[in-house]
Amino acid sequence: MKRLFLIFFVAALSLPTTKAQELNCQIEVLTDQVQGINPAIFESLREVIFELMNNRKWTNDSYTIEERINCTMILNINRGASASSNTYSATLQVISGRPIFNTGYSSPVLNLLDDNVVFEFVPNTQYNFNPDQFQSNLMSILAFYAYTIIAFDYDTFSPRGGTPYFEMANRIVQSAQVSSAPGWKAFEGDKNRYWIVSDMLHRTFEPMRDCMYQYHRQGLDMMSDKIPQGRMAILASLEKFDQIHKIKPMAYNTQNFFLAKSDEIVNIFSQAQPPERNAVYELLSRIDPGNLSKYEKMQKGK
Repeated sequence: MKRLFLIFFVAALSLPTTKAQELNCQIEVLTDQVQGINPAIFESLREVIFELMNNRKWTNDSYTIEERINCTMILNINRGASASSNTYSATLQVISGRPIFNTGYSSPVLNLLDDNVVFEFVPNTQYNFNPDQFQSNLMSILAFYAYTIIAFDYDTFSPRGGTPYFEMANRIVQSAQVSSAPGWKAFEGDKNRYWIVSDMLHRTFEPMRDCMYQYHRQGLDMMSDKIPQGRMAILASLEKFDQIHKIKPMAYNTQNFFLAKSDEIVNIFSQAQPPERNAVYELLSRIDPGNLSKYEKMQKGK
């Protein structure tokens, strides 16, 4: 079983367990920006997304209900279909969390915003997904993020444990190269689906993947009874970003990491001793200047 220590989260180990898929994904479809479209279409869309994310088996691992990865997808439709088209434009926010051992706390792992979501949708249509054959941009985007959520989650539980799922996400990216839909190609910009997975599979980002494990498994999971040791492990894990910063400063995945983690880091180190606070402040002011105002408050112990 993938995450063995999570059995300690189960309240009644003697009771029979129910097998489940990997994701416990909440789906929101926001339509405030579109008018004149039958709301039933968007409810059907939400159901299709829910079905794919929660009822498809994405890995060969066995999960209990308690072990599912909690995540949320918020699809914000900003342009509706015309009379002659079933095409929609939207943004998609992808959020996931990870339980911390021996606590009720869920640590944020992903907080991604994809603003290049364009797709066709017709209610009562059978939508299929094949990682090696581009058939539907909607299905490919959803599957890409399903594997991305799983990959990042696995990296927090074992060293570079998410590699098979980053590779699956990369297969989807490669199959989407035949599409004219945005968000899949390297030349379109440095903040899209292509770069998320391409960078995570590149050796330059191995320090980030090592950080994911050390930060969560050796840091946060230790802090219920060994706060100083856990905090030091987290600081050591964050120092790994220095290696990435020297090669690719302000990389998209680095920004996404700190978008998810900056508030948590502030909470962790605000109560640390001044030398430790100063050390993490000096590091973060260099590699994550976008959140400098937060770190200044942390550095003062506030």
